[in-house]
Amino acid sequence: MNNAMNVRSMLSVILLSFALQVSAQPKLNVAGGTSLDLGTIYRGAQIERPVTLRNTGTDTLILGTIEASCGCTAAMVSDTRIPPGKTESLLIKFNSKNFTGPVHKTVTVNSNAAESPRTVIEFVANVIDEIGLTPQNFWFKDAQVGKSNAITIVLKNGGKDTLRVTSFRTSVPAFSLNIPSGPIAPGKTFEVVATFTPSAPIPIITDQVFLETTNPRQPTVAIPIYGNAKPQK
Repeated sequence: MNNAMNVRSMLSVILLSFALQVSAQPKLNVAGGTSLDLGTIYRGAQIERPVTLRNTGTDTLILGTIEASCGCTAAMVSDTRIPPGKTESLLIKFNSKNFTGPVHKTVTVNSNAAESPRTVIEFVANVIDEIGLTPQNFWFKDAQVGKSNAITIVLKNGGKDTLRVTSFRTSVPAFSLNIPSGPIAPGKTFEVVATFTPSAPIPIITDQVFLETTNPRQPTVAIPIYGNAKPQK
């Protein structure tokens, strides 16, 4: 009789211990849900959105790698360990400089959460470009050393107010740009001509030229500069 009671007691202790081990699990909850709407963004703006991560489980939640769907997005947390019942802030950053129109991106949080080891947080935005560029970069393919190489971009004022381009800056040597001396009316365009006169060969050109404007929503417009420079034939 005593032996049977002892066996039952031991089994109860084992089952209780197992139940406690099973129930002691971290759980990741994203406050407000896993879908974010960043709304309307003017091209070139860098948006930051904090997201609250809560551990609704009974064991410490350990955050692993955080994956962004593209280089335009970054995400970071200050602490990768979240005790039960506690929260941590995940900061999502989105750079809109290379986008126009609807945008959909994701951030994936890896963790030791038993039910959701990979939690996907998605966000959408609508990027408006009041200062349009056609094409959207300067591409100097096989530019000749010692020769002036010219490329034209059409700049359009898509806003409701008169636009002025006040100056430009770039670190590309021997690069010049004509900017409009007067205002550009809403809906009107201006041909921006870039002239590149390299003095030496350059294998790869990956840079930008920045236009300073009077548009309060897009005070700086970044135009990529790509290409290379070859010896003169």
